[in-house]
Amino acid sequence: MALIFLAFIIRLNHILIRQLSLTVIFHTGVMEIKSCLLQKYNDYPLGESTIGELIGRNGKDHLWEDRTDGNVDTIVIHYISANKVVPGEPFNRDLILGIFCEYDVSSHYLIERTGNILRLVPEEYKAWHCGGSIMPEPDNRQKVNDFSVGIELAGTESDKFTDEQYHSLQELLDHIEARYGGALKILGHSDVAGERAVKMGIRSMAKPDPGPFFDWKRLHQSHFEGHNGKIWISGK
Repeated sequence: MALIFLAFIIRLNHILIRQLSLTVIFHTGVMEIKSCLLQKYNDYPLGESTIGELIGRNGKDHLWEDRTDGNVDTIVIHYISANKVVPGEPFNRDLILGIFCEYDVSSHYLIERTGNILRLVPEEYKAWHCGGSIMPEPDNRQKVNDFSVGIELAGTESDKFTDEQYHSLQELLDHIEARYGGALKILGHSDVAGERAVKMGIRSMAKPDPGPFFDWKRLHQSHFEGHNGKIWISGK
């Protein structure tokens, strides 16, 4: 009985530590952003380790780098899941965070199925979310990470995104654009790292996300209202 109680206390402490590791950095009446930076100083627990320990094992201090072009004018939307790690838990936060740490990839934000927003990389730095990439014509700039903000939605190619995710995404886009002083280009990962990028030899495999179940029309209609028509969104 004592061992069961001890196990319960350990599990409870683990949950409390996890919650305390997510610091609220921005809050309004409709949106809250919590910080969970992908860096070696992050003590957020992942299994028997922490985010910081996993990143440190790969010899890195953080999963971002300086921007070579400081002018951010693009937002790239992705989906991410843990389907290939644990098929029954595709949207498990800890498993998804573990994917970032294991594969040395990153994004500025993660929006969970509940609409919770985690900041993973400060926007002033370049996250590793697009890989080999090129903007649609006539722009044609390559290395889209240099001038973009990446937003990951917990999702798969066969699951519709939740109302809470669309709501949080809209609020987050408004928040980002307000700080950059105007509407930014909003695209999907497939727009910059799809078949065109493969044919040009920029990357070896096309990316499909955010996939067929992402409702671009819904995003365009909700986002369009606040910009007097001055907006560019993929799939409109």
